[in-house]
Amino acid sequence: MTGGLVGRTGRWLRRHLLGLFGVLGLVAMVLSLIGTYQHFAATPETFTWANVVFFASTLFLADGTMFEGGGQFPPALEVARFLAPLATAVGVADAVSTLFAHRFERFRARHARRHVVVCGSGPTASALVDKLVGSNRVVLVAQDAGQEYPDAERPPNLLRINGDPVERIVLQGAGIARADVVYSCLGDTASNLAVTLTARGVVRAGRTRYRRTADARVDNPLRCLAQVGDLSLLPHLRARRIGLENDPGFRLDFFAIEVLGAHSLLNSNAPAWARPNRAPDLPARPPHLVVLGMSGLGLALVMELARRWRDSSAPGDPLLRIVLSGRDASGHAAAMRSREPALARVELLAHDSASGELPTGLILAQDGPGEPPEFVYVCHRDEEEALLRGLEVLRAVGATGLGERRTRIVVRTGRQRSFEDVFGSRNPPVDEDPLPLDDSGLLDSVQGGLRFFAVNDQALPLDPGANDLIERFAQIIHEKYLAKERAGGAAMGSRRSLRPWEELDHDLQASNRAQAIGYSDVLRRRNWMLVPLGEHDPEFSFTADEVDQLAREEHLRWWRERESRGVRYGPLELDGSDPRHPSLVDWENLSRDDRLRSEAVVLNMPAVLAAAGLGIVRMTPRPPDPVA
Repeated sequence: MTGGLVGRTGRWLRRHLLGLFGVLGLVAMVLSLIGTYQHFAATPETFTWANVVFFASTLFLADGTMFEGGGQFPPALEVARFLAPLATAVGVADAVSTLFAHRFERFRARHARRHVVVCGSGPTASALVDKLVGSNRVVLVAQDAGQEYPDAERPPNLLRINGDPVERIVLQGAGIARADVVYSCLGDTASNLAVTLTARGVVRAGRTRYRRTADARVDNPLRCLAQVGDLSLLPHLRARRIGLENDPGFRLDFFAIEVLGAHSLLNSNAPAWARPNRAPDLPARPPHLVVLGMSGLGLALVMELARRWRDSSAPGDPLLRIVLSGRDASGHAAAMRSREPALARVELLAHDSASGELPTGLILAQDGPGEPPEFVYVCHRDEEEALLRGLEVLRAVGATGLGERRTRIVVRTGRQRSFEDVFGSRNPPVDEDPLPLDDSGLLDSVQGGLRFFAVNDQALPLDPGANDLIERFAQIIHEKYLAKERAGGAAMGSRRSLRPWEELDHDLQASNRAQAIGYSDVLRRRNWMLVPLGEHDPEFSFTADEVDQLAREEHLRWWRERESRGVRYGPLELDGSDPRHPSLVDWENLSRDDRLRSEAVVLNMPAVLAAAGLGIVRMTPRPPDPVA
């Protein structure tokens, strides 16, 4: 409590010292001139305006020459002789505090630990800082970091580094060697890749120089998340990274704000069939959906809807109808079909429109005449254009057709959620329970049928664990292991490894992560490559010889990984007090059940990769590297 009060007092003083100096200096100068004039006017032989101005100025330097003779002095001069040096002291204190506050801020950033580094400026970076700074120490690295968050507006947990985050010395100044997460949010993908490359160089240098840092980084790697501007690049970059995931202590993944926005948008505005508590009496053919605007959010939304329909519908169910409208909507639809297999379960009706307008007939088109859509998602990049198109759809559908169990219109907005505040709550009050005055908007939201979605506000912050592909792969690997063991009759909890992921011991979670990271070695040895899955790509399958050889290599990898964590050969201890395992033997001495487990790891690999939309492709054959 005392520390917080002192900190707030210190920040208040730093913000107001300059103003205090100005007030004190002005008052002191006026009193000095008046008092000095009155003093010299009493002795006309010494009076000159030059003497008045000069001796009035010397009071700010605590010069007592004018008072050496003693005697009575005018009251204004008596006050000024103390007030002027005080004003000088306040001015010096302001200058010193400004200089040393910035230096101390840089010192704190360089020596920070377990913090988050955000690189870049702009809406995404600012939204990340605003979301994270409440619960984390955040270091913002940008060439205009001081302008983005001036001294008067800097949150207590935010430290600023002015500079180009691509430069190694700048990232070192942000304490990146001891950071937990790095978000790179620069304006283009190439710059964000350059930031991650520099970050990896800093981590590698620290790993080489300091053994203790290297050991700590193995189980707590630096997670770098680089923003991608083009959605089509996202799966390709992920495929190339997983194919080379051999950096201990460093994890890299990519994100697009539009993809995160599509997930968040559907979590809060999902069709009835996509909700966790879906009603049992839903129609066989779901109402159609409309997406206006072929922005990145609109494209990501269509693909996410397709994936959710694929996962929630049965093979014999009718196709989900989605109506698209925007500039070159038909071209975008064809491109999405070529790279998203889930769109095979979707009927896309594309309407090319340079202005983004959609005829009323297409909005209402469905099997029955005049059937309205369940949702209209307005995804134009420009906020005012999105609002205009949303209001036009409202007019086409009619106010009586909006609301719960009817059509809902969701309009994309920017970072500021001003439209949502203006239009009020999405949940309309009942007559008996009027809406409080402070929750009501300025405009009518039409019974909650008109909603707004602020992409940066609601899609961020990005959870590095949830976005980490290695983490996702490790969880999927464990889920498949549990399913296989339970199908064989094993009971949950009968072994340390037979527990849900959240309850799994730390070393076993790390073992699953190591198995996922080992995929890169498998791909390199076999001269295979990862590519984004397409609608017509054949399903990858192993040959019998590949399964046998890869199972042997997997067992050897697992053996080395267990030994590196201190596990020795011996009977299995259920409580884990003495880490032993009976399967730490050569392949020839391995039991049939353990061999089948290693083979299952191999056979599960394509399905695990497919969870991220990636598939394996055989390149020019070459003999596999010998296993050391």
